[in-house]
Amino acid sequence: MKQLKYLSIIISIAVLIPVKIIAQTYDLVWSDEFEYTGLPDDSKWNYDVGGDGWGNNELQFYTNARTQNARVENGNLIIEAHKESYGGNNYTSARLITKNKGDWLYGKIDIRAKLPGGTGSWPAVWMLPTDWAYGGWPASGEIDIMEYVGYDKGVVHGTVHTEAYNHMLNTQKGSQIIVADAEDAFHIYSMEWSETKIYIFVDNIKYFTFYAQGDYKTWPFDQRFHLLLNIAVGGNWGGVNGVDDNIFPIRMEVDYVRVYQDKTLSLKPLENTLSIDIFPNPSKDMIFVKTTKEFSQVDFYSLSGKRIKTYYNGLNKSAEINISTLQQGVYLLKLRTDKAEIIGQTKFIKK
Repeated sequence: MKQLKYLSIIISIAVLIPVKIIAQTYDLVWSDEFEYTGLPDDSKWNYDVGGDGWGNNELQFYTNARTQNARVENGNLIIEAHKESYGGNNYTSARLITKNKGDWLYGKIDIRAKLPGGTGSWPAVWMLPTDWAYGGWPASGEIDIMEYVGYDKGVVHGTVHTEAYNHMLNTQKGSQIIVADAEDAFHIYSMEWSETKIYIFVDNIKYFTFYAQGDYKTWPFDQRFHLLLNIAVGGNWGGVNGVDDNIFPIRMEVDYVRVYQDKTLSLKPLENTLSIDIFPNPSKDMIFVKTTKEFSQVDFYSLSGKRIKTYYNGLNKSAEINISTLQQGVYLLKLRTDKAEIIGQTKFIKK
């Protein structure tokens, strides 16, 4: 008979208490230093392709693995937009994504880049959900680490979008910072993201903070996200003042992309969370989860932030879950209501 050992860390918060803020330490988990030549590394980057406006009435066609629009040279990634007829559009560009090659839950991202300018340009460094767990945009969220519209020279934006807070409702949450030489010099655009907050920086200057609140409608940022780098042309925001065709070609140059995470999977308590007790049943390779509030779903996450297993429970205060398919390691368990609200979380170690 196989014998299993389990350890659970129980979180129980009855009232709000002060929490000492400790400086976060990170380990580099993913990067591209662009120390090569040619197309972007296809083990790290995919392409979004097409010219249907991308939900913002954008004018460019995003091409696939075309060096004129995306290439690495002289130690930098070059994303370049051109005025040319292609795929039924009058402009070309590239939109690089890390989906299924770099997907993260929490951490710190640094991108050192020099931005294009000119009326009609709209470069961005941003993140979208990999699994769209709460539904289509904006329900599953969006994190804009850097957006820059060329007609508004020197103004860099950091923004988040959710079901409750988004630009379609004019309720988006964000802030701006002046970077006067953004088009002439490299700067580091950064984001720190944890269970409780999102910080956005330029050159280590924090200018926007968004705290976790409520349910997924205001905080869908408890799922995996991936990174996007692109230059849009025109669109609902970038094209407010039209497009100046004399600016092309325009390029965004990226010196590096670095992603850091806390490998210890530091777990911060949720406000007003409930206690979670986990009891092993080694003879059946099962665990018994018991709480003081009804839940309908238990999600198991890996250290990298990937959702490994979901157990659906109806609405009960306990569940017996088969974990025979789980490998040894540390997991983060999250309990949700029938409305997908997180009501508790705890670490779980299968040895």
